[in-house]
Amino acid sequence: MTDTDNDVIDAIKVNGGSIDALSSKKLKELTIDFVQLNDLGVALAFTPKEFFSRNYRDPMGSGPYAMSGVFYYPNGAPKVSAYLGSIPFATGSVGSREEALAAFGQPQETEEEDGDVYWDIWMKDGRQVKVDYNDELAVKTVLVSFPMKD
Repeated sequence: MTDTDNDVIDAIKVNGGSIDALSSKKLKELTIDFVQLNDLGVALAFTPKEFFSRNYRDPMGSGPYAMSGVFYYPNGAPKVSAYLGSIPFATGSVGSREEALAAFGQPQETEEEDGDVYWDIWMKDGRQVKVDYNDELAVKTVLVSFPMKD
């Protein structure tokens, strides 16, 4: 969906955010910006519609910016509360790598160097789930997004 879809606008507003937080400058220069719902431990990623269409698929809405992913912060972060809800595609908590592996199974891809694991990626029901870890393998973020086109 896109930034002009009433369902997106209303969902953001009812959860204490505003679609107006998106910066057209950041979206043009960086091709991404976020609506932060810090009290909920969630950030919604948006990209320009043409970038989204080229790299993912055509969005459902007609606005200039497509929602490209949702970041969950199960352990919180500076200025971000811990996300207390259920993580998509998981039946239990996902606060550590051990819990991520239990929830999602064997990853399709892992970024690892010298025994340090940085992230894992899974494909679930046509969605990409990427879990980033800190040095202690606690989850920094869980990203649920569309997979990029090949």
